[in-house]
Amino acid sequence: MNICKIGVMGVGSMGFNHVRILSSETTLFQLVGIYDPDGARAEKVANQFSVKAFPSAQALLTEVDAVVIAVPSSLHHEVAIEAANRGVHALVEKPLALQPKDGQEIASAFSNAGCVMAVGHVERFNPVVRELVKILRHEHILAIEARRYSPFNGRITDADVVQDMMIHDIDLVCNVLLPGQNATLQAAGGFCHCSDRLDYVQALLAFGNGGVATLGASRVTQNKVREIIVHTDTSYIAADLLNRALTVTQNTNFVVYEGQEHAYRQDSVTQRVFVPMQEPLREELCAFYQRINGTGEQIAGAVDANYALDLCDQISRAAIAHH
Repeated sequence: MNICKIGVMGVGSMGFNHVRILSSETTLFQLVGIYDPDGARAEKVANQFSVKAFPSAQALLTEVDAVVIAVPSSLHHEVAIEAANRGVHALVEKPLALQPKDGQEIASAFSNAGCVMAVGHVERFNPVVRELVKILRHEHILAIEARRYSPFNGRITDADVVQDMMIHDIDLVCNVLLPGQNATLQAAGGFCHCSDRLDYVQALLAFGNGGVATLGASRVTQNKVREIIVHTDTSYIAADLLNRALTVTQNTNFVVYEGQEHAYRQDSVTQRVFVPMQEPLREELCAFYQRINGTGEQIAGAVDANYALDLCDQISRAAIAHH
């Protein structure tokens, strides 16, 4: 098994976690080093994990086979194109870019370079989602509700709530749970005093097969919620992505102790599905390694990432127009 020499660009909250995992996955990766424009932060992380802090992105790219791009979203286009031009595989954190045209340019650059470009839609690797996908293989989906809410923290300043948060559920619904279905949409949302970008949005998607999905995202809500509800013709399936809980409720109309004095009717039964303990980001990085080596189909590629990005743009525009 070939060891992949890899670096991390941007060691903020998400980039730090990439460094943490990559420094321990020594059978797949050799973490060559990191780069962050904040020199003090780069040195602190480099010292913590005993890796080299490079003085520039270009210097890091000359030493690696692959790179994780976890810089602010507004810099993805510039940094990703640089990686492609140097023949370096890249895992770009979501969103791939802030504008659909930039996402397409990134995809074209990697295609022309013959390099792998994957996008960090990490919720695909949430063990709850993986188990949900298995269950839905045998179900006919009627409707999906996805809710993703958080209190305001000010960490993301260059993307709106659709690009920052809802994009996870757009990818899951449109690329994983209902793939290949053209969607029409309506959306509404608004701003609050915390930001000059959309902070809360509700979207309704209608699919060609008759299915519908409602997506809600807010970064100014007092409670943290990560939930997907799926209505099928036989089941009500609730997936709590935050607490890693998955339940399936079905109507039984079953009489218990039938014919006896203490008989009663059981209208429904709820089953709790076992969810294995897996770290989604670790699973994603392993899938990135596999993609570099020709497999790793579950990780998001250019087509899925750009479709999600295009839907993000449509939803944001619709929400602003409705405001």
